[in-house]
Amino acid sequence: MICFQLFRTFFLIGLFSFGGGLASMELIRSRVVTQQAWLTDSEFTDIISISEMTPGPLGINIASFVGTRVAGVPGTLAATIAYVLPAMLIVMILARIYYKYRNLDRVQGVLKGLRPAVAAMVLAAAVKLAGNAFWGGITSFGLPDTNWAAVAIAALFFVLLQKKKAGPVQAILASGVLGAVVYALEAAIPL
Repeated sequence: MICFQLFRTFFLIGLFSFGGGLASMELIRSRVVTQQAWLTDSEFTDIISISEMTPGPLGINIASFVGTRVAGVPGTLAATIAYVLPAMLIVMILARIYYKYRNLDRVQGVLKGLRPAVAAMVLAAAVKLAGNAFWGGITSFGLPDTNWAAVAIAALFFVLLQKKKAGPVQAILASGVLGAVVYALEAAIPL
């Protein structure tokens, strides 16, 4: 029964996930954390971090991790296949249509109209992730509640990524190591 719930949930997520893993992150979070309560916000943030470090698309990795967490290997297969299936079918259909009508102004207008919506979805996911990383949730924004170590680590790697001094894989691995050191020191030397 749980595998069917995983399949149904991730099939619907896959069906309505436009713009890739980052753009669909809020949809995934709302289904997995809020609606199904398979994970907490904190666990979801951890899974996103792990999914970013592992090879493959973010959404598929999240589906695999959630499936494993909820129902083991059968859950992994159900969630992953369900997440990929709608996209595979839709892309096959749209590719045929796109190559036939790609030069039409209306088709180009639709594509240009989708860009702001995808940007808004990515921004919404970024705000929720930042809230979890820097304040322990988006309900407690405030300077006294700020995790300054997380802010400093994020700022450092934002600059390094923008200056192309580090690639995403190196930034993720280095920030994990830096985080382990910083938080170990923080625990050992309470302020």
